[in-house]
Amino acid sequence: MEKHRSAFLEYTRSFFSGDPEKDRYMQLKVDHTFRVCSHAAMLTAEENELRAPAVGRALSLAALYHDVGRFEQLKRWNTFSDAQSCNHGLLGASVLKKQGFLDNEDREVRHRTIAAVALHNRFALPAALRGDLLRIVAAVRDADKVDILRILAEQLGPGSAADNTMLMHLKDAPGICSPAILKALREKRVARYMDMRTLDDFRLLLCTWLFDLRFNASLRAIRENGCFISILDGFTGAPDVKAEAAAVVENRLNAPSSTLPA
Repeated sequence: MEKHRSAFLEYTRSFFSGDPEKDRYMQLKVDHTFRVCSHAAMLTAEENELRAPAVGRALSLAALYHDVGRFEQLKRWNTFSDAQSCNHGLLGASVLKKQGFLDNEDREVRHRTIAAVALHNRFALPAALRGDLLRIVAAVRDADKVDILRILAEQLGPGSAADNTMLMHLKDAPGICSPAILKALREKRVARYMDMRTLDDFRLLLCTWLFDLRFNASLRAIRENGCFISILDGFTGAPDVKAEAAAVVENRLNAPSSTLPA
């Protein structure tokens, strides 16, 4: 993997411009990538269904390259918002092919890695996805969410210095919550970005991410890092809505994760 890490760093360094503001976001994505790699390695060690060597190899590579499209995205559009630019998962898959990062890998590993990068940011995975490819994609998505939740907890907690780029220019509006976000929370399904209007909507949407996590080790990591304490402490809306969200989080974090189809 060391050659891949070196190739990734060499590629990403080419996007650093000397502009401290833009370079800060580039570095943010580099640091995020390596934390996702660490969580993916933990999943491989702890989850039996990820231990096959070919599965672990593809998962390690997909974790390393999952956000490789973000660098071109920020350079071209000056945003991390897919809605305002492009699908960064598909862009990342295109970068992998164009740069030839996986040319020396086994054909099956190469296919699974590219597919996982392309699918890691999908709102919902294709129903036909099965077997080892589903496990790899699900593990990358878990690892990605675990670290993003940690990062956003620092942004969404009480008294945090909000970064507009990271928070998609949403603002606090006490007492205002999207009915569609609340409905998703109550129905225990993932809410959509397009329904967000306020930072409280974002906080509630992140609670719904828990319904998309597939591995018990990911739920345990979130319990241990306490990110939802900060996320919900920053909630400015009605106390009963905050209590409802906290109960949903507590119940999900202490329930076994769903079993993936064979």
